[in-house]
Amino acid sequence: MEYGAEHQRSQLSANGRPPARRRGLPTLVGALVALTLLAAWSAAVPDRFTAVFDSLVALDLEQGRIDTPMPAPQAGQWISQSFVPRHDGLTEIEVTLLRYGDPDPGESATLALELLDGQGQVVAEKMLQTVRLAHNQVERLTFAPQPDSARQRYHLRILGSADNPVSAWGYSLDVYEHGAVRLDGKAVEGQEPGSAKDLRFLTRYKLSWGGAARALGEAIFYEGAFFILALIFLPVPGVLALYLYRRGALRGGGEQARAAVVWDPGAWWGSALALGVAIWPVLWLWSTAMGMHWRGWSLAVLVAGGWGAAAWLWWRERRRSFVLPNGEGTLPLALPWVWGHAWLLLLLVLGFAARLLAARDVTFLPWVDASRHGLITAVMAQTGQVIRNYAPYLPVDRFPYHFGFHTLSTSLNLLSNWPLERLLLSLSQLLNALVPLTMFAGLWLLVRRQKAALLAGFLVALPFFFPAYYTTWGRMTQLTAVLLLPVLLAFTWWLVRGKGGWTGTWWLVGVLVAGLFLIHVRVFVYLLPFPLLLWLISRLRNTPRLAAAGGLALVLVLPHLLHLRADVNPERPLGGSIPDYNEFPLSYITTGWERAFLVAAALGLLVVLYGAWRRKRWVILPLVLLAWIAVLLGLLSVDRLGVPLPALFNLNSMYIILFVPLAMYLGIVADRVWSWLAGQGRLWQWLGYGVTGALLAVLVVFGGRQQVMILNAQTILALEEDVPALRWMNENLPADATVAVNSWRWLGQTWAGSDGGAWILPVTGRAVTTPPIDHIYNPELFAEVRAFNEEATVVTNWSDPAQAAWLTEQGVTHVYVGKRGGFFDPAQLHRNPEIDLIYSRDGVFVFALTGPGQ
Repeated sequence: MEYGAEHQRSQLSANGRPPARRRGLPTLVGALVALTLLAAWSAAVPDRFTAVFDSLVALDLEQGRIDTPMPAPQAGQWISQSFVPRHDGLTEIEVTLLRYGDPDPGESATLALELLDGQGQVVAEKMLQTVRLAHNQVERLTFAPQPDSARQRYHLRILGSADNPVSAWGYSLDVYEHGAVRLDGKAVEGQEPGSAKDLRFLTRYKLSWGGAARALGEAIFYEGAFFILALIFLPVPGVLALYLYRRGALRGGGEQARAAVVWDPGAWWGSALALGVAIWPVLWLWSTAMGMHWRGWSLAVLVAGGWGAAAWLWWRERRRSFVLPNGEGTLPLALPWVWGHAWLLLLLVLGFAARLLAARDVTFLPWVDASRHGLITAVMAQTGQVIRNYAPYLPVDRFPYHFGFHTLSTSLNLLSNWPLERLLLSLSQLLNALVPLTMFAGLWLLVRRQKAALLAGFLVALPFFFPAYYTTWGRMTQLTAVLLLPVLLAFTWWLVRGKGGWTGTWWLVGVLVAGLFLIHVRVFVYLLPFPLLLWLISRLRNTPRLAAAGGLALVLVLPHLLHLRADVNPERPLGGSIPDYNEFPLSYITTGWERAFLVAAALGLLVVLYGAWRRKRWVILPLVLLAWIAVLLGLLSVDRLGVPLPALFNLNSMYIILFVPLAMYLGIVADRVWSWLAGQGRLWQWLGYGVTGALLAVLVVFGGRQQVMILNAQTILALEEDVPALRWMNENLPADATVAVNSWRWLGQTWAGSDGGAWILPVTGRAVTTPPIDHIYNPELFAEVRAFNEEATVVTNWSDPAQAAWLTEQGVTHVYVGKRGGFFDPAQLHRNPEIDLIYSRDGVFVFALTGPGQ
């Protein structure tokens, strides 16, 4: 290969560089200095430190409903709200104030907020001049984190002076199970004491080291068995594929066979994982084409048999070596684990821990796509086949979407019977945490330099905004696609740039391309310029092998292509007429330190251009990566020139995969800089490695904090309180019930569930007025859902019996109001004489329509 062609044995020796201890000491010193400075800065200017590195303060409790004004507490009177925090570290409580009458400039009244613990001791207090308080003002009481606040009872007390005109908002139904509002003293004339059951309030907590450790322990305790099962299931077909590939490469012999069969262990497992993720959809596709149905026992037999075959192949090869060409000796077929792999394991553990902590307070996979994935998984688990329609869940007789990810979620569902919402959330965090492994594998296969591959893996594990942010969208299909993308790029490079060898690489590329197409069509399309550029700069080299890989991929996905032949673009209802659908996502660049990485890439271009001027062959790969990005940006910007762009593609969906080439590019450039430093004098070596250590320390601190707090609270629709309600509905509602749910206009004319009601169909099988967004594939159903929601959103009084009659006319038998809620007001529904409240717990309500026609 052009870049990194040094012998594998060089990775186990100094290779002419300073001893490891000479490189490690200045790196360690630089890291310690950076951490010391950060600690001093955080102590001296904590506000500035928090502004740069974000705060580890998160939402604990939230009661956001408002419909009842509380009396203004005056001398000798107070309002109290009791609550029990879920987490240690309680540090803030927030209420919404209201004002009676207009403010008087000469007003001298005061309002006090006090927080009392369970023993009645004042934890914090705040005095406010009411003249400065506006109607509906949100006021916060902030205090030092309470270390043992979890499951302890606290009281927020609001007191006022004799002429105080300010109070707080509450809600007329009991929406918080573990506390209540209380009035003491005589109420203001005209107000009914106790008319509100709970204040509108929320609390926040600061995550401590102990809290983080407990959250990780709980995640491993409850989901550990699932994680182990997934790690056993995902790579097994890839392991067998790599053994078959190596046998063919060994028979080919020669210089290229050495590079093909002697692998870094981390790269081997990363490649096996990527291949396994790609092969499972192909297996499901062809088993469905042959009329087979998967069940848990048959999948278990297949996985056990696969690992048995892999163990047998390993046993046969455990003592074999590869004879180097030209009589240079022998090498083992796999390099041993060395210190570099300890760093790889550490970054994988850190990345996984950060992702588990990010989801510590999340129960359902966030956002709109999540319930779609739940629905598709539920359909496939029932049939044991690749989905072709949505029966019996939805009257949709076509499936133009990609299903590759859902073969993984469905297989694990059949093997474990894990609750659907937990399975999808846990699988999302596991796959996200495994992207650094395939990134390491991909770049190692490309350049055969461990430090470059480690840096690329580190960047996507911690400091990069993507792929971690995928979870906040529930964007599982694209996440799974980028998981295998680095390895596919590497094998494609091998196939096109290889010189007359690389036996078997063509079929690995074919399998990976087929899997990518089945997992995510858009990412597959975005990949295509990469092999085309390679093919052109290689002067059409290895055209037959490239054609063979493409032909194999075509054959492997042929049953799905035949199924799609009558389907139109599945995204047309979502994107075609949406304003600004293809705007460049500038907000991603301004998030976190993304601009710093782009600046680093620009500075790295100087290193690449210098290498090109010196005619260094290693520059080919970073230049191709840059050209690939430039081509994608150009092709997706043609609409600026008046050229229509298919609605399936946009700059947003493309930009969020660019972290793959960016991490590879930065890893290559940094490794070249480090190599240059190794050949300089002691002063330059110490300076370079010291700066490296300092930067890595800062990136670990910054990246860890960013990852832990990366989820966008606005995208979390279904909450923990919705789980028991869904279980209750599954056990108590008739199978033919139709449930009205809250929703909102999501994209174009498409409506999506806005709270836990989005999960009713996949979890319980009960029909809902707004199913997951796959309902767009049936035009009649799409129109019905849109018409219902457009009319429901303009209703202002659900207590009117006429609204109950209208719901009955729509075929509705029940109404669900989740914790997050929407246009259905549970207090108004409760006052409707034609509607009965049949479930109420912690802010989640289920109502039954009882009027005529029910």
